[in-house]
Amino acid sequence: MMKKKNRKQRRIHYGIASVGGFLGGFAILSHRDMLANAQTSNLISLAISIAGRNPLQTVLHIGSLLLYMLGLSLTVLIPRYTKWNLRLCSIAIDALCLVILAILPSALEDFIALYPIFFAMAFQWNTFKGADGYISSSIFSTNNLRQFTTSLTEYLCDRDRNHLHKTSFYGGTLLFFHAGVAISYFACTALGAMGSLVGLLPLGLSLFFLMAENTKLRRKLISLRHKTA
Repeated sequence: MMKKKNRKQRRIHYGIASVGGFLGGFAILSHRDMLANAQTSNLISLAISIAGRNPLQTVLHIGSLLLYMLGLSLTVLIPRYTKWNLRLCSIAIDALCLVILAILPSALEDFIALYPIFFAMAFQWNTFKGADGYISSSIFSTNNLRQFTTSLTEYLCDRDRNHLHKTSFYGGTLLFFHAGVAISYFACTALGAMGSLVGLLPLGLSLFFLMAENTKLRRKLISLRHKTA
């Protein structure tokens, strides 16, 4: 049976993965099938722009790359130089991103309109790195699919329940991520750009789970101090 602590970690991870799926789906649906959660396609497009001598597109793709790198760098700098809670910072950045997406001018160039997602997803990726002892991305699916497939295959081969535990974790991540994508579809279809605000719902749920975990952790620390005093 899964330990209570691990269940709480999974709840937070699954909640934030649904936000990653929502923003990934929103970017594709609202901005000409462009995925802003990762950098692979952007770096490929950057190389093509340089080879094709397209200065404007080159600048736009470099801007995206730098924003992504800034998001990653801040997850290192904030814990080093401040006492801010990194996970709360990530949720705040995601919320700001969702609001900005709702108010951006409709005439704005599609790739520039994705800049808030590039930054927010980089920050989220390096903040919520997994749960329950597993490393797992909350912003894209490729490695989660690999881990799900290989662990399921290993379980079918040797019936070791440890593999099944791993399968359930990565399967849950895939499920919640793509549930977020599905929510983005209905949000965009019904509300257009304003549909980004629907993403505040799974984000708020993630915040609730995170605050509940932090409150219980503080209570345990206070109780431990009283016992050792």
